[in-house]
Amino acid sequence: MILPILGLLVLLWMFLTYKARMRTRNCRWREDRSRDTAEGRYFVCMSCGVQTFRPDNLPPPVCLKPQSEPRR
Repeated sequence: MILPILGLLVLLWMFLTYKARMRTRNCRWREDRSRDTAEGRYFVCMSCGVQTFRPDNLPPPVCLKPQSEPRR
């Protein structure tokens, strides 16, 4: 009885990991400290070219490029 439940949990974990990886695409966020302000940090994605400002000083957890645009 425990094996089928364990198997389902493993499949669920694999699915969620795959979905999270697809949301980030190949984004590699780099800080652009020349554009920082006292309110937050400026980030540029080296993979898709998106630029964003984050008040929490953390890089975005997901890709911000629209889905219809192709990746570089």
